[in-house]
Order: sequence, then C-alpha cells, then structure tokens
Amino acid sequence: MNHGQFLRLLYLLCFFCLFAACKKNHVNKHTPTIYIAGVNGDTAIFWKNGMVQRLSSSFGGAANQIRVANGAVYISGQDVNSGRDAAIYWKDGAPNFLPVPVGTISSTTRSLFVSGSDVYVAGWTITYNTLYATYWKNGNPTVVDSTNSSVFKSIVVSGGGVYICGTSLFNKTNNIATWWKDDVRHVLTDATSEARSMYVSGNDVYIAGMYISGPIGIPALWKNGELINLSTNDGVAYSVTMSGSNVYVAGYETVNGIITATLWKNGSPQHLPGGAQSSLGSSVFVSGGDVYVAGFTVNNNVQRACYWKNGVLFYVGNNGSSAVSIVVQ
Repeated sequence: MNHGQFLRLLYLLCFFCLFAACKKNHVNKHTPTIYIAGVNGDTAIFWKNGMVQRLSSSFGGAANQIRVANGAVYISGQDVNSGRDAAIYWKDGAPNFLPVPVGTISSTTRSLFVSGSDVYVAGWTITYNTLYATYWKNGNPTVVDSTNSSVFKSIVVSGGGVYICGTSLFNKTNNIATWWKDDVRHVLTDATSEARSMYVSGNDVYIAGMYISGPIGIPALWKNGELINLSTNDGVAYSVTMSGSNVYVAGYETVNGIITATLWKNGSPQHLPGGAQSSLGSSVFVSGGDVYVAGFTVNNNVQRACYWKNGVLFYVGNNGSSAVSIVVQ
C-alpha cells in the first residue's frame, strides 16, 4: 500500500467513525414535551409544545394545574355549567364536572394529583354562602374543616397519605396558611397568610406561600412547619418542587418597584428576564437537569403567557394570556 492509498483509507475510517458517532448522538437525544396550562382572557387553555387547545366550553373558565400520568394529560380548573362556575377537571381535553352539594352557587378546583389509577382533585365550594374546602377522589367529594371557611390550593398523595395545603379563616378573623394530612389540620403561622403549593419528600413537607408583615407580603417556604423567609421584599411564592437535594420555588418579589418573576434555588433568588412592567413565575418543574418556570410578563401594558428554561424566556401565548402550570416530559 502506497502513501496515497494509506491516506485515503485513513480518511474513510475517520469519516465512518464520525458518522457513527453523530448517528448515535442523534438517536440518544431526547426532545422534551412541554405541557402548560393557563388562560387566555377568561378561557381555559393548554399548550403542548406551543400548540394551543381550548378547554372551557364558554367564557369564565380557568385551568389551574396540569399533570401528566399514565399517558394521559389531566388539568384541574373551573368552567361554566348551568350558568355557574363549576369544579371540573379535564382528561385529555374531555371535561369531567365534579359533584357538589345542593345549594352550591360556585365551585372550583385548584390542584390535582394522580396516584396509580386514583385521581385526586382539590378546591372548594360555596354552598348557601358558606365556603367549604373540598377534595374529590375519583369524583367522590370529601368536605374538610367545614367550620373554618377553608380553601384548598394544592394536593399531594405520598406514602398512602393525602396532603393538602391552603388557607383557613382561623378564629373567624383572618386567613391563615394551613395544611392538612389525612384531614387533620395544621396551622403554619398566626399571621395573615396563605399556602399556595406543597411538595412531599419522604417525611419532609415543603409548603410555598406568603405571610403579611407590616404593609407587605413576604414570600415564604415552610419545611416541616419551620418558616424560611425567601425575601425581605414584597412577594409571593407560588410553587415548590425538588430535584435531588435541591429545593426550587417560583413566584415573584418586588425589585425597584417592579413585580419581578423570581426563581429561588435553595433560597437563593434568580430574577427572570423579560418583564419591563411586571412578571410572575407561577409554576416550577425540573426535568433532565433543566429548570422550567411558567408565568407571564407585562410589557407595553400587554400581558403574555411564557415560560423560562434555565432563565431563557420563551413566549407561548397571545396578548392577555397567562401560563399557570407546567410539566415537562
């Protein structure tokens, strides 16, 4: 073999090795599917990889939380039924109105969790002008803490226990951040406050929310009932999740007079870009090492649904829209 033939052979070997490596990388590359629930005006909608689908049958709907389980997409919210706001969840876009007591004038669901084949949905009803915290398991309602005008905002099922957080009108004077395990109530603080989201990891219970201190609301995280202040500025923590040992919280804090979407990782804030007038992070999800936050921005007096991936802004909605909950697979 002369020198020229050797070089040609070496070139071909390098080419085929490079081709095989590129092909292998292409096969192994995973393209995430991004599911987002939200609203456009007063219509419940959701996006799958940016493609929008309307959920509510009429104006007055809301999509509040999205979960993907067992190959199906579940979304909690409300829609108009018989002229009233009605508690509902959608499964793959099909509506499932939930039963409510006689005399109910309004109801909604704020959170949803799928455990095996069981579907848990949490919210509240207003019946005979009284507020009742309610959750439904496979469509069967349970009213909890009916004497304290409570509402449910997040539900998790873990280790056979049903965990729910929200607010209760403690001593009939002010709303208090509260959580329940298997219908037993636990108060987080005496201050006016609210619990918005929860995450359960083993024996640890994380709850995101806020409490009032003087003239402002302080974004807060409670771990097993112990308060962790996320900021000294006005704000709210709307969503909490974990990945490994890291705790992520999404919400907002006011920075230089501007409501600013904020992601906290283990208590350290990251202000998310894009909202010249205001912005808000309503939901956080971690997938494959990437951190996603859903919410909205306001620029030139126009609000638009968006999400941030590792701090980079992507828009999904039209003018007047908001992204409320995100899941990535």
